[in-house]
Amino acid sequence: MVLSSAATRYLLVIYRLSGEGMPVRSVDISRALGVSPASVVHMMGVLVADGLISKRHYGRVQLTGTGIWVANQLHTKCMLLESFLTERLGLSEEVARRDAVACLCSLSEEGIEGIVRRVLPDSAALLRAAGE
Repeated sequence: MVLSSAATRYLLVIYRLSGEGMPVRSVDISRALGVSPASVVHMMGVLVADGLISKRHYGRVQLTGTGIWVANQLHTKCMLLESFLTERLGLSEEVARRDAVACLCSLSEEGIEGIVRRVLPDSAALLRAAGE
């Protein structure tokens, strides 16, 4: 499944806000991403259509089984990139998180895996396992 940059950002935020799979309020998604409530409503429609979230009218958002799986893969890759950016480049955690998400949204799968193999050799197996 190929996700847009926006869908990737939303899934990561929903995954992080949901903790252990708890439902998430749209207003919290809006605040976390710094977007309008209307933008959240639009993207929730896209993610529902893709089968990644479930949402009742005016209700909370919850990841589906597929959504959890996809978001977990994205989160794992993002954490590996964050680790590289903080440990190898010395970036602050806040900047590393922002830049890791930007990389995840912009680079190809091959590019991300290449970075992981080159700079985080011990984590390459973890990345492959997350993709299975």
